[in-house]
Amino acid sequence: MSRNEVEWRAAAIREAQVAISCLFLDTELRKADLGALARVLKATGLSEAELQRIYETEVAPACWRNLWALPGGVWEGFDEEWLMHAIQRHRLQAMPRRSLFLRLRIRFWTARTRKEWAQVMRMCAEK
Repeated sequence: MSRNEVEWRAAAIREAQVAISCLFLDTELRKADLGALARVLKATGLSEAELQRIYETEVAPACWRNLWALPGGVWEGFDEEWLMHAIQRHRLQAMPRRSLFLRLRIRFWTARTRKEWAQVMRMCAEK
């Protein structure tokens, strides 16, 4: 990969991470919100598999606690620098992808966003 390609990919991943994090805000997302998210993700040019990986192994481990926070978590948006630091701190790399423990953790972390994520991915596939 050339330097420009590496920089483009890093920017696309960061944009996807920030966009996906909105699923973990303590707000009700409407169909229009999910459509806007799908458009942003589509514009990154990342594959569906790459977006799924970012959702499951980068954003969810960093942000899931926000949806369980009492009384309510962040609802306006995550600070981007905090988000990037949290993703670096919580990123999953050590476990084999097929590990039962990892799959159970991902299932728990994404429990409250899975339905909306599926809608977003369907919208991405339609456009």
